[in-house]
Amino acid sequence: MREKDTAKATTIIDQVGHIILEEGISNVSMSRIAKASGISSSTIYVYFADKEDVLKQVYLANKQGLADYLAEHVDQNISDAVAYVRAFMTAVYDFGQTHYDALMIIDQFNHSPLLAHLAVSEAESFAGFEPLFARVKQAPSGTFQAVDPLVLLSFGYAPVVMYLQAIKRRQLDADATTIDQVVTMCLNAMQQH
Repeated sequence: MREKDTAKATTIIDQVGHIILEEGISNVSMSRIAKASGISSSTIYVYFADKEDVLKQVYLANKQGLADYLAEHVDQNISDAVAYVRAFMTAVYDFGQTHYDALMIIDQFNHSPLLAHLAVSEAESFAGFEPLFARVKQAPSGTFQAVDPLVLLSFGYAPVVMYLQAIKRRQLDADATTIDQVVTMCLNAMQQH
């Protein structure tokens, strides 16, 4: 049995990410992966069970990059839940500024029906987001309109991604509509008044 080269697996994951960004998830095939990676199709099977496994690992690798960034850039000592959600949203924005492609890969998976077929567990999907869930659950009753942390995560995450996309596409001017304004608007919608 051939020994696995982690650099080769990373190359495959990176190349699949490029295919997804350029052509969409539905256009990923083992032959395209092999061609883009510069390796044979049979070599891909040394690292991944099948195309679905490759796609799952691409999704999880990008999610892990985001989770690692959030863990490093969101102060876990913030005790106020609203301030913590603000810091989370700002960190997602900052991540998108430097890792826009990773955020767009995650976004494509999040909007694809294929995600349901990749056997991504809830624990895998939300790995790294646990501190946000915990902080929201610890918030005093009446702080937020919704008590489900997943709903709050969606309200904190999706608008930031949409804002980044609008900036990148030049549909919005970041100086005219700032990330702080977007975050404040989202927090106002989330909070109980």
